[in-house]
Amino acid sequence: MPFNQDQFLRAAPVSGGMGELLMKKMGWRAGEGLGKHREGTVEPIVIDFKTDRKGLVAEGEKTQKSGNLVMMKDLLGKHPVSALMELCNKKKWPQPEFVMVLHSGPDHRKNFLFKVVVNGCDYQPQTASPNKKHAKAMAATVALQAMGEIAGDSVHSGPQFTAATST
Repeated sequence: MPFNQDQFLRAAPVSGGMGELLMKKMGWRAGEGLGKHREGTVEPIVIDFKTDRKGLVAEGEKTQKSGNLVMMKDLLGKHPVSALMELCNKKKWPQPEFVMVLHSGPDHRKNFLFKVVVNGCDYQPQTASPNKKHAKAMAATVALQAMGEIAGDSVHSGPQFTAATST
């Protein structure tokens, strides 16, 4: 059932239940306000719903987009690894093989660098990533860029990527 804010605005006020029973036990009567002089609101509080999926940002604060979101935007919402797998299936190539080239750093701050082998060609980003999932996504993005499937500037403005071919 889809969300409809009218169903809440037209709903009858709640009556009965444990809360009302406890309030009556303390001397409250229906229609009276709460407080020392019975001045509290009697009408239900009208609620306002936020229906869009946009977040809140303070005025003057810049919104930062993560690299993954920018990459996926050009892939019509697909993760780069998924898009690369689909491309290989479509062209009847073997599935891409992700190979860890480097993992370095202390346990609490590892860096990973993956290359992806697609149809015999190696594609590897120039910089490492803080987690394996992002490192694989970066390698897949480099491969998709080199094959012309996505624009070369679709990756966030951090590290620059190049394709490395095997000899």
